[in-house]
Amino acid sequence: MDSSAASIFSSQKRPYFIVLLLAIVLNIAGIGIKFFTDDGALYSALARSMAQSNNFTDLMYHGSDWLDKPHFPFWVIAVSFKIFGVNTIAYKLPALLFFFMAVVYTYKLAKKFYGDETAIIAILILLTAQHSVMSNTDVRAEPYIMGLLMGAVYHFYKVKEKFSIADILLASIFTGCAVMTKGIYLLIPIGASVIGDYLFKGNIKGVFHWKWLLSFILVVIFTLPEIYSVYTQFDLHPEKVVFGRTGISGIHWFLWDSQFGRFNNNGYITNSHGDKLFFVHTLLWAFAPWAVLLFYALYATIRKMVKRIAQPEYLCISGGVLMLLIFSASKFQLPFYTNILFPFFAIITAVLIRSLKVGAELKFFKISQYLITALLLIAVIALNFVFAPECWLVFVLLIAGFAGLAIYIYRRPTTVYQPVFLFTCAVSILVNAYLVTVAYPTIVAYRGDLSAAEYLNQNYPQQKVSAAVLSNTFDFYYKGDATYTNVDAILKTDSLKNRIIVADEKAVAELKGKGIDYSVVKSFQDFPHENLSLPFIIKKKRAATLDQFYLIRIKE
Repeated sequence: MDSSAASIFSSQKRPYFIVLLLAIVLNIAGIGIKFFTDDGALYSALARSMAQSNNFTDLMYHGSDWLDKPHFPFWVIAVSFKIFGVNTIAYKLPALLFFFMAVVYTYKLAKKFYGDETAIIAILILLTAQHSVMSNTDVRAEPYIMGLLMGAVYHFYKVKEKFSIADILLASIFTGCAVMTKGIYLLIPIGASVIGDYLFKGNIKGVFHWKWLLSFILVVIFTLPEIYSVYTQFDLHPEKVVFGRTGISGIHWFLWDSQFGRFNNNGYITNSHGDKLFFVHTLLWAFAPWAVLLFYALYATIRKMVKRIAQPEYLCISGGVLMLLIFSASKFQLPFYTNILFPFFAIITAVLIRSLKVGAELKFFKISQYLITALLLIAVIALNFVFAPECWLVFVLLIAGFAGLAIYIYRRPTTVYQPVFLFTCAVSILVNAYLVTVAYPTIVAYRGDLSAAEYLNQNYPQQKVSAAVLSNTFDFYYKGDATYTNVDAILKTDSLKNRIIVADEKAVAELKGKGIDYSVVKSFQDFPHENLSLPFIIKKKRAATLDQFYLIRIKE
């Protein structure tokens, strides 16, 4: 973070540095935690197929063509698999690097307009926002988008200030990769950021400068690998069946259906419900413990703009708010969508915090943050007693570390807002440290498919098995050869029937219904849902929420 980073080590900034270091370690800590949701295992399976086949144009899922996401993250993960082997860390490492790319560019962008301390506050907010930490453990595409988006906005702004070949190339490459990660809708927050800055600064003419046409051409060029890949996999083969149809155009899907089809809820994949306030109440927990401050900061910033009070930049408000409105208008809504906007929101919130002085706003800041942190502390203490009380020693150590950090934070405050701000960061670190060290490993222990894969690896290494259920987690972690089919096919084929059979409760019930006698090699407790229920969280009630995952043999 350039030469100004040295100022973090000064006595005044040292508390920021200590908390920053802990926040960075926290975001890395979940890199080895195995998959406890399906998306990570699915994406790993796709990237593994790509790495093992050396076919980087086709996305294949168990021999079938797959059309749901663009290629870029799978290319990156496949390269990581080739370098580090097929494992959990190799899957998560590239996403973490892109997340920290977002952190660096958030710092650079905030420092450019607001100074070093605001930049430090902004990246601490980004590093401790609840869904940021969660997404670095349960990795999907969002860390990639976050890094590419912020890199593109930063370098495009530098192009806006002064044309540079290096900046326009970097900005265009980052934009092209972002489009190849999630689609062309990512042109909206990138374009809105720069265009909004032009418009709100009264420079409409600048929008039509020739350098923006050049950047558009470069973005198109850098997106051609995706166009080529979907063209060769689908457009050249109209006979392929995708989404139950033939004649699917990969290019049309990439440019239209994957984005506007979802927005209009009339594409190949639809959602049956939508709530205009979904992302507002999602942000209350996803951007915790900073959400209340964010909403006030958005209000305060917009109010200043309405009053025509000039702002140093309009990148964050233009890109962040417009994209949030578009997300809210769409009926296809998932909680992690807003993660890509967290760097914008972090800067907006940091500007508010840095401006606090004695008065009503400072009082609001203290009351809101102490209330939120109190609720979080009560929640994590209660969670410890009902979720995994046997891990009390870990919890005591975490609380002791938190108490020591809190004492250090309040010992020598240098500004009126610093102790409350850093205390809020410390509470977030405590909560997520508990999740990483206790909660997530406990949830992993109730993934029956994962437990089955690990048991086979230890006791029946490299053995061929038949699977009556297709589990992406089992498929990723089992090191042997598995044939994925259904109960009827297994029963009709002696070579499949004589193997160990992987089955869930539904498959076993089907065997019982057919009167087939079998023996259980091993059974594993399994929580068959991604969203946790209250009875599962309460350990005394957990057993009633569990199914069984089986390894069985058919009796002759």
